[in-house]
Amino acid sequence: MGTEKPLSASAPPLAVRAQGSDRTLPAGPSYTIGRDPKSDIVVNEDRVSWQHAVLKLDMGSWVLEDTGSTNSTFVGTQKVQKITLDGETTVRLGHPVDGPELSCSTGAPPRPRTVIAAKPVMAAAAAPAAPAAPVMATGASTASHREPSVIRRLPTKVLRIGRAPDNDIVVSDLSVSRYHAELRRTANAYQIIDLDSHNGTFVNGQQVGSAPLTEGDIVGIGPSTFRLSGTELQEFVDTGDVSLVARDLTVTLGNGKVLLDHVSFPLGERCLLGIIGPSGAGKSTLLGALTGMRPANGGSVLYDDRDLYAHYAELRHRIGLVPQENILHTQLTARRALRYAAELRFPRDTSKAERNRRVDEVLAELSLTAHAETRTDRLSGGQQKRVNVALELMTKPSLLFLDEPTSGLDPGLDKSVMEMMSGLAKDGRTVIVVTHSVANLDICDRLLVLVPGGKVAYFGPPQDGLKHFGKPGWAEVFQAFDADPQRDWGVPAVGLAPAVRHGRVGRPRADGRAAPDPAGAGVQEPAGPVQHAVPALPVGDRVRPGLPGPAGGRPDRPRPCHLRHPGPTRPGAGATPGVTLPASGGKPEP
Repeated sequence: MGTEKPLSASAPPLAVRAQGSDRTLPAGPSYTIGRDPKSDIVVNEDRVSWQHAVLKLDMGSWVLEDTGSTNSTFVGTQKVQKITLDGETTVRLGHPVDGPELSCSTGAPPRPRTVIAAKPVMAAAAAPAAPAAPVMATGASTASHREPSVIRRLPTKVLRIGRAPDNDIVVSDLSVSRYHAELRRTANAYQIIDLDSHNGTFVNGQQVGSAPLTEGDIVGIGPSTFRLSGTELQEFVDTGDVSLVARDLTVTLGNGKVLLDHVSFPLGERCLLGIIGPSGAGKSTLLGALTGMRPANGGSVLYDDRDLYAHYAELRHRIGLVPQENILHTQLTARRALRYAAELRFPRDTSKAERNRRVDEVLAELSLTAHAETRTDRLSGGQQKRVNVALELMTKPSLLFLDEPTSGLDPGLDKSVMEMMSGLAKDGRTVIVVTHSVANLDICDRLLVLVPGGKVAYFGPPQDGLKHFGKPGWAEVFQAFDADPQRDWGVPAVGLAPAVRHGRVGRPRADGRAAPDPAGAGVQEPAGPVQHAVPALPVGDRVRPGLPGPAGGRPDRPRPCHLRHPGPTRPGAGATPGVTLPASGGKPEP
């Protein structure tokens, strides 16, 4: 636990209570209010806009300003656009009589609280019972643990978790049941009890009905994981910014035939990876191994430093797979198809309005709103592919796989679909595309090339791939694979020796060292052959220091393919040999 940093006497902190949860906002940055889970203050109520209002300093005084909400902001019965917060002020969001209250005061909060220290807290948490009131979430990150989103005191009796706003901890995701689970204290121990939830409660990756908890156990509920630490309950929210590490993946058939041969690579958050290779190179086998649907015989896959295979029962809900075949019912409109999918995938206690709202959000995200009432058999090939992607985005997966998404599309639609994949990655997902199309590989952030036998021939920026092989085009590269199957294609062509640093391939320069990678500068090494083992990360080298953004306010979208601190792990478990992360307090990214 850290201490709260001192604040200027001329700019006092602002104590805010929303839906029973108390928070203290240090002076300086602006703080957003709305239904968006990424808001600094989340108010999970239908009449509140996605981005409803903002709290900020104006000429030395705190003000609340409505940011164009649909249902407005009120003080008493009067609609307000901007109001100075002097002393204690109560406003209502969305309705003057029964809209959710937001109480603001420049005095001290009435009890221990969560402190938002110039960064968003990604949790929509209602007030727990008195003994479980939130405390300051200012603990530092370590090399093994991401900084918690929220820290609360452990309950003296019972703490209920779910989607409904009257829970002690609100996890506002449709994958979570309204009343999902309870954390109960029994004698001197704690126990997690599932309340017959739709998608289950997990302890260390395994689904449980009830289970005793010890310090360090990981409890998974929807996109949130919880961990007991001393007298605290730490919450970590999966916002989609996850890394993926393949480590020495090997798949061998019973007759001895090798389909994957020690495949290793690290992939940072918000990254679009393209996987290519000739027929028989093991692309489909690798896809099965990375998704966990067909695990490798040897090696491991780390989802944000958690073993995917060991925790698959829980983590599979955070993974989406779009198959090559069209899985839509051709006689249904896009909207109706998505609504049917929502009924099947979301908990039975999800209301029709909640499901329809999520459908409309996904249609808008993929630019399908104008085609929502069109039968799928009358959509273009690219539009049909977007609807297939929308089916997977319904549940907000952090890791999205696509198998041949551009198959059968003309060059224009091929590029449009790849640009859509890039946009999805930059919006906060890790996206992996297996493709035979090489026309638009430059849209990807990283490229993985497999050769027959399931070996890695290249991993790095796509613009350096052809130079690595010394060929003018990918057709010539694939012909060379067929003509010389015994060659070690991981060794660059003569005169071309790109340096590799945790999967980053830089352009060679005259002094034999690599120029900075286009995705961002980093520590460089002398030129050498491609290394297939997961390389070490230099201390402080392009690793995002925890879930929230850099100090000083909400972060802009980070550059893609950044490896950062992993999520919560059990002590001593899930560590990656050869991968070192920066010590806490390392310099955040710009």
